[in-house]
Amino acid sequence: MTIHTGTIAHVRGDPFGAEEALEIIEQGALAIDRSGRIGLLGERNAVFEAFPNSEIIDHGNAWLIPGLIDGHLHFPQFYATAGPGNGLLDWLENTVYPAEASFADELFARAAAERFVRHLLACGTTTAMVFGSQFYDANLALFDAAARSGIRLITGMTLMDRNAPPILLRTAEQSLDPVEKLIGLCRTTPRLYYAITPRFALSCSPALLEMCGALLKCHPETYLQTHINETRTETAAVRAAFPRSRHYLDVYDGFGLITERTMLAHSIHTTDAELDRMAEAACAVCHCPTSNAYLGSGLFPLQKHLTRGIRVAMGTDVGAGTQFSVWRELSQAYKVQQLRDCRLDACHLLYLATLGGAKALGLEHEAGSFETGKSADFFVLDYEQDSYLAARLGRCENAMDQLFCLLHLADERHVGATYVHGRLAAPRNRSLP
Repeated sequence: MTIHTGTIAHVRGDPFGAEEALEIIEQGALAIDRSGRIGLLGERNAVFEAFPNSEIIDHGNAWLIPGLIDGHLHFPQFYATAGPGNGLLDWLENTVYPAEASFADELFARAAAERFVRHLLACGTTTAMVFGSQFYDANLALFDAAARSGIRLITGMTLMDRNAPPILLRTAEQSLDPVEKLIGLCRTTPRLYYAITPRFALSCSPALLEMCGALLKCHPETYLQTHINETRTETAAVRAAFPRSRHYLDVYDGFGLITERTMLAHSIHTTDAELDRMAEAACAVCHCPTSNAYLGSGLFPLQKHLTRGIRVAMGTDVGAGTQFSVWRELSQAYKVQQLRDCRLDACHLLYLATLGGAKALGLEHEAGSFETGKSADFFVLDYEQDSYLAARLGRCENAMDQLFCLLHLADERHVGATYVHGRLAAPRNRSLP
C-alpha cells in the first residue's frame, strides 16, 4: 500500500437529494493498493494501523480532492480560446472553424494533443469528455497522448457535413470507416471510451444523424455527445432547418440519439417538454458557465434539470470557455445560479465536478469519490505557498468554510500534483506569485 496524507474532502452521495453527503477528514489518509485502487479512507492513525509498513506520502496541510470531471470541451479548439465573435454562429465561422482546420496537419495535431492532455492534468482533471478533431490522424494523436498519460478520456471524431468550410466536412459514407476504427481502438485500450459526436443539428444532414443513430445502436458501449439549445439564435435556426420536428431535442430523438449514454452540452433555452423527455430518456446535460457568459448565451436553469432528476456535469467548453480548470468553473456556476435564485453550497459545487460528473457519465463505480475499490484519481490542492489564500483560510471557522473559500479563490496554480490510478501524472508545473 501507498498512503497519502492531508486534508481529504469528497462527496459520498447526491447533496441535492440527501443531507450530510460531504465528508471532510482534516487529519486524513488515503491508502492505495498496488493496482491503483483505493484500499481505505479514514483518520490518519487508523489507516496507518490498518496498513503498517506502507510507503507514506505526506502532503502536509494540502487538500486531497477526487479528480475533476470535465464533461464538455473541444480538442481542436485548443488554440481558439479568447477569439472574437458576435454570438455562437458568428464565432464558429470566424474563429473556430479556421482553428479546427489547422488540425489537418498531423505533426501540429500531435504536439497539440500532448499539450492538451497536460493542461487538463495540471488543472486536476482526470476524466474528460471531449469533442475530437474532424481528422482521423488528429484523433489518433489525442488517443495516443491520453493513453500515455493515464487520463480517462471519452472522445470521438467531430462529425459534420454541412454549413462549414469544405475541409471540415465529411459525408456519412466518408465518416463511417474512421469512426469504426476508433471505436475498435477504445475496446482494447484501458481508460479510453468512444463518443459518437455529431457537432450539432445545424452542421449535420439527416443522413449523417441517421448514421450516428445506427452506430450508437450497433455499439452500445459508446457514448453520444452533441450540443443543444445553447443560444436563442441557434435554436431558432434549428427549428427552421428541421420544420417537422417539434423542438430541438426532437431532431436528435428522431434519429435514436437520446439515450442514457447521451451527453447534451448547454441546454440553456430548453423547453419543459424537452426537459420532460430528457428525464424520461435518462440522458445527461453539461453546464458550461464561462462559455455561456463569453458567448452571451444565457443562464443555465440548473434547478429545472435537477427537479426532473436529469444528471448534470460541469464543463469548461474550451474554446468558448477561456479556462481549462473545472475547479474555476464551479465558482462561475455559483454566480450564475445566484442570478437564478438557486443557492449552492460547497457540497453542491464539489459534487457537480466530481461524483455528479461521474454519475452523468455512468462512471460512478470508477470515479468521483474516494469510495473503496474505485480508481485512485485525485489531485492535491496546495494553498500554503499563496500567502493571501493561506491567511484567508486561517480566518475560517471550520473546514467547510475553508472548502467554500477554496472553491472560489483557488485555481490551477494551486494544484500541487495530480494522480491517475494511483500514479503521479502531473507534478506541480507552475510557480506561485
